[in-house]
Amino acid sequence: MKILLNRYGWLLFAGLVFFTLLGQRGLNEPDEGRYAEIAREMNLDGDWLVPHMNGMPHIQKPPIIYWLTALSLRTFGHHDWAARFPSAIMALGTVVFTYLAALRLFGSKSIAVQSALVLTTLAGFFAMSRLLTPDMTMTFWITASITVALYRRHWWFFILMGIGFLTKGPMALVVPLCAVIGWQWNAMPEAKLNLPWMRGLLLTLGISLSWFITLAILDHRLFDYFWRYELVERFGSSTHGRSKPFWFFFAILPVALLPWVFTLPLRRIWLRWRSAPFTAWQTLVLGWIILPLIILSFSGSKLPTYILPLMPAFALGIAYSLPSLRRAWVVALPTAVCLIALDSVISQNNDHLGVQASSRELVVKLREQEPDADAAILFACETRTEGLAYYANHLLHITRRESDLTGTPTAEQATHLYASAQDCVEQLTDGPAAHGIVRTGTFQKRFDPHKWRIIATAGAFSLVANHKKHDIAMTQ
Repeated sequence: MKILLNRYGWLLFAGLVFFTLLGQRGLNEPDEGRYAEIAREMNLDGDWLVPHMNGMPHIQKPPIIYWLTALSLRTFGHHDWAARFPSAIMALGTVVFTYLAALRLFGSKSIAVQSALVLTTLAGFFAMSRLLTPDMTMTFWITASITVALYRRHWWFFILMGIGFLTKGPMALVVPLCAVIGWQWNAMPEAKLNLPWMRGLLLTLGISLSWFITLAILDHRLFDYFWRYELVERFGSSTHGRSKPFWFFFAILPVALLPWVFTLPLRRIWLRWRSAPFTAWQTLVLGWIILPLIILSFSGSKLPTYILPLMPAFALGIAYSLPSLRRAWVVALPTAVCLIALDSVISQNNDHLGVQASSRELVVKLREQEPDADAAILFACETRTEGLAYYANHLLHITRRESDLTGTPTAEQATHLYASAQDCVEQLTDGPAAHGIVRTGTFQKRFDPHKWRIIATAGAFSLVANHKKHDIAMTQ
């Protein structure tokens, strides 16, 4: 046992960090609720090619994250930890590949273990390991592709990049290519990787574009949607409403790299730059970080999660600068306890999360107070809260803007859509029994309190019901 702990203690430690109390926090809106609901519907309708949300095609993201989540839910059941299981297992896999990369780069098990410990306890990496989003899965493919290139598994390098693209798009190509080119640029002749670039990139593109081309063949209008709206406009404009200043990621990075940011060898890097050329592993790490960071900074769409694929590179650089493995454990152990404790505190303060609050407790209260809720319309008015559908096992009626539907809705789809918030209120106020979720401010602005009541609240949301059931009971 002692030998196993000495050899694989870092792996056990990472597993405990990522999986401890994984399901204590309800799925947060809007992202976790959306991904979980699409996976639930995928299991329900059996369509593994075209993801659906509220019964309507949802093609904003490639399908790999939905496949993994659907398989997890089918295997382990309808639990929050099962929905997050793919992110947690991919985080663990990323740590393993970072360990292997460090072993190859430095030839030292101590530094390899230090790299694993640092990555496991980076605040940003830990947070994303416990969120259901595609970012951690893409980070896994990116880290794996760079690592297998270092081990001269050439074809796997191109295959894994393609799978990464099929998870969340172009950064799965940008980051590995920048890192490997950084290595090639500075490596000794005998250490060059000699990658089959032409055939390999054709293989990568074939895997990357397979799903997009298949859907575009089925509906030719999707060529323009995928190319213009999801690629060109996402990078080059603020169409997606995620515009941030150029320096946004430089402000996010110090927080994401806590607590290890204080050990970054910035002075050593600067002195090295002035006094001597970089080694191959250093240009690999810098290529992994600098050019992707510049590209992200110029993008018209920015979210804190976009820097996640760069964190294994930071872990490698930080680990190399640490004085000893003992020092790494001294920092990693209390950091892990603090991070898990912080996540636990957040789970107990759902009402303070605003528009990211989970709708889990709302559904619990709905079941308690409205035993016939399954027979009523369930709706979301002018808000993205698909977690309500996930927890209630019930499709939502939603406003058109929040549906993310491309093209013209079918007659069946139109029955679940409201043209606007005003249309939603007008149809449901004197209509059949209905329960729904709205932002509290929207309720106060648009809903007549004499005809609607609030069942429960969570964060910025109110779960509301019309008085249809009450009125019927009064007339009987």
